[in-house]
Amino acid sequence: MNRNLLTITLAITLVACKQVNDERVPSYPVRMEFKPTVWELYGVHTYGEYRIFDHYTNTPAGYFNYDPDAYTGYGGILLVSGYNFETGDYNSPIAYDRACPYENNRDAALLQFDEDTFEAFCPNCNSRFDVCEGAGVPVSGPAAERNFALRRYTVSPRSGGGYIISN
Repeated sequence: MNRNLLTITLAITLVACKQVNDERVPSYPVRMEFKPTVWELYGVHTYGEYRIFDHYTNTPAGYFNYDPDAYTGYGGILLVSGYNFETGDYNSPIAYDRACPYENNRDAALLQFDEDTFEAFCPNCNSRFDVCEGAGVPVSGPAAERNFALRRYTVSPRSGGGYIISN
């Protein structure tokens, strides 16, 4: 019994020492609603698939669903299909703010997606983030040195099909 208590205490201590800061990027409104037909065109369906949405730059080009109630956060939204720890599903939609938490500047550093490693990366500071399985934790670069993780958004199933991304 004491051995189990020691193991649990050690695990909690190690996790507490390695906590990441995922609130460095400013909290801006996020709300995008994808009806089933829109999700078929613009959603993510298989592991490693990604989409970038930014209301201010009209990204993706030709996306027709931006309306006055659509908000895409501080740096836009990086939507990926990855592993959901709660359900064990490898094809779950996961959403993050695209602003690099180290740079913390929407105009200077927006994350890109590396299709070979399934990581998001900052072209300015070269920080890399595990977005498909690691909940946006930093894996290298100055963001990893300072434990700056990505701001994550909620992706919820929509009544009648599709999804809603919000914060």
